[in-house]
Amino acid sequence: MSDPLPRDLRRNSVLLGIDYVVFWVAMAFVGPMTILPTLVRLLGGSEVAVGSLGTIMSGGWLLPQLLAGRHVVGRPFVKRQVLVPAYAGRCLFLLLVPALLLLGGRAPQLALVALLVSYLGFTIGDALSTVGWIELMSKTIPAESRGRYLGLMQATGSLLAIGAGAMVSSILARPVPFLVNHVLLILIAGVLFTIGTTATAMIREPRGADLGEAQPGWREYAPHLASIIRGDRRFAWLVVVRWLTALSDMGAAFYVLFAIDRLGVAPEMAGLFISVGVAGNLCSGIGLGFLADRRGCSQVIRVIAALRCVAPVLVLVAPLLLRVDRLVALAAIVAVFFAGGLANGGFTVGFTNFLLQIAPPAERSTYVALANTLGGLVTVAPILAGKLLEATSYEFLFLVVLGMGVLAFVAATREPAPVPARAPVGG
Repeated sequence: MSDPLPRDLRRNSVLLGIDYVVFWVAMAFVGPMTILPTLVRLLGGSEVAVGSLGTIMSGGWLLPQLLAGRHVVGRPFVKRQVLVPAYAGRCLFLLLVPALLLLGGRAPQLALVALLVSYLGFTIGDALSTVGWIELMSKTIPAESRGRYLGLMQATGSLLAIGAGAMVSSILARPVPFLVNHVLLILIAGVLFTIGTTATAMIREPRGADLGEAQPGWREYAPHLASIIRGDRRFAWLVVVRWLTALSDMGAAFYVLFAIDRLGVAPEMAGLFISVGVAGNLCSGIGLGFLADRRGCSQVIRVIAALRCVAPVLVLVAPLLLRVDRLVALAAIVAVFFAGGLANGGFTVGFTNFLLQIAPPAERSTYVALANTLGGLVTVAPILAGKLLEATSYEFLFLVVLGMGVLAFVAATREPAPVPARAPVGG
């Protein structure tokens, strides 16, 4: 691998940081766990449709990454593999704006289908670009400072996204025709996503390791993937913990609906919940980034697992607190989104950074893609959560979620010892 010039390192770190930060801000306007669930409800969607948002977000982002990883592995330059799917996904997302304006009032069910399809296309495009983007980042940011860098970028994006949450509340409160406010939020997010990707397009990519075979055949690639799962115990441990933490988060899309239905919270409060969740991301970026560099990524993973237990506990006690004081109950719901922001904010500095540390340099993209694709095996969990809610109650769903969180924490405390270095595919 060739060493980039110091000025290119600075330039690339700034441009990649812009993409990272702008993405966080854009997601505040989308609100996958706040704005989109309420939009689905406005279009007449059921609990299963609400749950499908989580499945799209996780499955659409995770499952395609093995294909992307095979396409990226062994390439000395990967920027093209980042930009093409990223721009395609952003274009699909922006097509939702005219779809909602044309269909929202006349054919809400068609508008709902357009929403889900557009969101799926955006998520798949982002997934296909992510493996290459992580490879770009790993070639640009030294390993010894990667945790602090990711934490700083996350904190910066979170700080700006807090202001975005306030803008969301202001926009949603405007007295305008049906869906106009939500369309404006989607338009702002789409433009920001595109700006961030353009920043990545401007980097000067350093040359990476060239294995001599850009795309190994599946007959060689698939057995190698199986050997990673069987032979690298820390990789297998990480996948199991990710499965359990994902199951403990399967009810996240229903927290805002629970607050509206059971606690009488106004829908405009979604902006506050976004800001609070982003504030959690900010604190996570500051604290967990340094924790990763000082105590290791596995410690961050344990913190994430513990935080997944906090949200369902707070939601379950909120109705009891409502009998005491309405503001206390509201504070509990606010804390739910803060805890969720803390947990979500630790994903990159915890799970992804852990993968980059245990993977051989020539196999970083393979490890990341395989882990993310395996993580996609539990993407039906939010839909199952919607079915469970239809059949039972909010309380039963959140008790199941809490049980998954406890199991995730127990598993997170049982990290196996390191294994000897593996030979790369084709080696």
